[in-house]
Amino acid sequence: MSDTKPTLLAGPVRPALLAFAGPMILTMVATQLYTVVDTMIIGLCLDANALAAVSNASTALLVFLFVSGGMELGGGLLLAAKRPTATPRELSAVIYNLLFIDVVLGLIMTAGAFLGIEGLLRLIHTPAEIIPQAVTYSRFYLVGLPFLMVYDLSKQLIMGCGDSKTPLFAVLGTSVLNILLDLALVGPFGVAGAAAATSFSQVVGFVFILWYLHRTLLTEPFRFSMLDRRYALETFRLSAPNALQQASAPVGSMIKQGLLGGIGVAAIAGFSCASKISTLLLMPVAGSAQALVFFIAQNIAAGQPDRVRDGVRQARGMMLIYGLTMSAGCILLARPLMQLFTADASAIAYGALLLSRQSIVYTFTGMRHIQEAGLRGRQQMGLYLVSNLGSTAADLLACVALVPLLGYSGFYFASFFSAPFGFLLATLCLWIGSRRAAV
Repeated sequence: MSDTKPTLLAGPVRPALLAFAGPMILTMVATQLYTVVDTMIIGLCLDANALAAVSNASTALLVFLFVSGGMELGGGLLLAAKRPTATPRELSAVIYNLLFIDVVLGLIMTAGAFLGIEGLLRLIHTPAEIIPQAVTYSRFYLVGLPFLMVYDLSKQLIMGCGDSKTPLFAVLGTSVLNILLDLALVGPFGVAGAAAATSFSQVVGFVFILWYLHRTLLTEPFRFSMLDRRYALETFRLSAPNALQQASAPVGSMIKQGLLGGIGVAAIAGFSCASKISTLLLMPVAGSAQALVFFIAQNIAAGQPDRVRDGVRQARGMMLIYGLTMSAGCILLARPLMQLFTADASAIAYGALLLSRQSIVYTFTGMRHIQEAGLRGRQQMGLYLVSNLGSTAADLLACVALVPLLGYSGFYFASFFSAPFGFLLATLCLWIGSRRAAV
């Protein structure tokens, strides 16, 4: 019976991947879904100015979240690689070290964000009439930032140990709470109510996830003697490339928001709605890729290279089908999807145009993520960074070149170049990594 049980390390590969990736995908979808619902409630209950303010605030806040994203991905990978051979005491020590580093970084990032948020909003050419709302939203959101960082890292640590269901339940609970609080607070308090709802939900998630860690993976009580520089160095080695990759997202968003600022508030609102939907639809891509990272890391540690190759092959096939399906859906349903967010006709037109065109290249984006998962799972972080940053740079350069010439249409024309280029670059990096591993 144990020979056929679908786990990351044993049994048929496709059921193992689906059983592990399914809850992980749903976790990411639920996480993104409540940001989508935030946007919908703000857009329908308030106006386009509030929608644009939250969009620009979210872009500026991403600058302070890249370290958190790096810690999540690096910490999860570190624990996944150690899980097959580590003792319970060693696992406890690794987790305590990761949490300690994350708490310190969280407090530093929060302090920096409170001081620098208004300057960042001006740097990305936020229209003057929406700056007060954007600042208000940001500062209420930042109250929950340290709790969010520990909450997100802890979810990745649990996933890295092979449990993708518990983080799903945590996210579903906090998402429902967030939505209910949005409905209660946005009407009377505006964008401040939306941010306060998110912050409170993050605190609740933080409390639950630490309680769960204490009941399961943390089998040893914390002692300061457990803090070890070796773990910090390992964490930095795996997290720093991921943090740089995460940093590229806010930098890219800031550049795009700067280009949007000259087009108008309706363009910002439409771009924000289309981006929310696009990100939501790509969450299964990110979830599948992250599940594949943990699958590869654990099977390499267990000395099962054939299982790794089979897992990558299965993931590519599933991603091809998903990418083509989502492209067709967005092309057909772009305008009705935009109408879920706002009644502003100009914002709907801008958003529908972007979503229907950019979705054409979803398949290239999905396949790039699978190729990069192969690099991360094998801990070939340098090549992963080359692939990811190269793809991001290509997209930004194309936007900077095309938007001044073509206007708003330049954003989706840029993706027609950058998405295929990113896939080819990731494929080349994976081939180089395979050659190095074979030597």
